[in-house]
Amino acid sequence: MEPLPYEKRGYLNEPFRLFHLADDRHEEIAYHYHSFHKIIMLLAGRAGYAIEGERYTLQPGDYVLVGRGSIHRPVVERGDFYERVILYISPEYLQELSSEGSSLDTCFRQAQRDFRYVYHAGAGRVRELFTLLEQSQQEEGFGAALLRRALFTQLMVEVNRVSLAGDTVSAAAGDSKIVAILQYLNAHLTEGLSIDQLAERFYISKYHMMRRFRDETGYTIHGYLTEKRLLLAQQLLEQGVPSGEAALRGGYQEYSTFSRAYKKQFGRAPSAG
Repeated sequence: MEPLPYEKRGYLNEPFRLFHLADDRHEEIAYHYHSFHKIIMLLAGRAGYAIEGERYTLQPGDYVLVGRGSIHRPVVERGDFYERVILYISPEYLQELSSEGSSLDTCFRQAQRDFRYVYHAGAGRVRELFTLLEQSQQEEGFGAALLRRALFTQLMVEVNRVSLAGDTVSAAAGDSKIVAILQYLNAHLTEGLSIDQLAERFYISKYHMMRRFRDETGYTIHGYLTEKRLLLAQQLLEQGVPSGEAALRGGYQEYSTFSRAYKKQFGRAPSAG
């Protein structure tokens, strides 16, 4: 099995965490993913973003919805000024704040389902609420924690309203064939997919498909499938699903194969809870 070209990055040990960063010196960041949700908004400067085969050229005020497990990376030329605000969000905290019919993770699930990840903060009050939430980080008086919770909730409600309105920022011209393959892979993760089957389905030479897939996404088809299946199984385990069932629902027919791959990727044996 070939090594995966991307890794889990970043840690979150609190309900949410906000960063405001600005710099003009950048090392190239490899494709990676997080175990939490993330929103990144460009405030000033120039930047691009690559996520799940889609590539975007961001304008100030654009924000990217990076759902848990989405493979992505920023694309910033060395020397370009890049000011952004980044919000890490616990999936469990979003569920805690949600109510029936108003799940606050809808925006991330919709982005991953539709492969539409970027919106502009000019729609609604998203940018204003980001600013207020950042300012509240310095609050230490009466009700400071309650204020932060209220502002965070208001921000996520607004992000979801903008998302449901469907006014997305278009991706830069890319390889529509590879995007279609990515969408198919995500919709059929638990099935026994092969390179030959994919090539036949999408009317493309398998060697040409593998090369184009790696050129567009930075990783191989096999590596992508392995990663996504393991991430799905990890989420099922966290929901209390027994490890054998999580393996099957994650597309693994042999538990021993699943257990080895899971331990190699996450550094621990699979277990529910």
